[in-house]
Amino acid sequence: MRTDTTKDVQSLLEENIKLSKAILHSTEKTRKALQWMKIMSLLRIVIIIIPIILALIYIPPFLSQFSETFGSFYGGEQFNVLQQLQNFGGNTLNSILK
Repeated sequence: MRTDTTKDVQSLLEENIKLSKAILHSTEKTRKALQWMKIMSLLRIVIIIIPIILALIYIPPFLSQFSETFGSFYGGEQFNVLQQLQNFGGNTLNSILK
């Protein structure tokens, strides 16, 4: 009788070890997938933020050079793009809100 119980316990331990190894394998796959999700999320944020920062750096000088170059063709001082954008933000929003 004792050998029967020992064999049952032995078989249960072997089955438990197999299941534990399967769970460990599944957990490792899940951990790797989550790690890749974090990396891709950061990459997505970087892809969005870097062009915005570059645009904030390079667009104002480009617009001022553009308005200097083509301003004389379209009315001189009235064609100042940066000034028009600033006026649009303040005057238009105030008139809409009133």
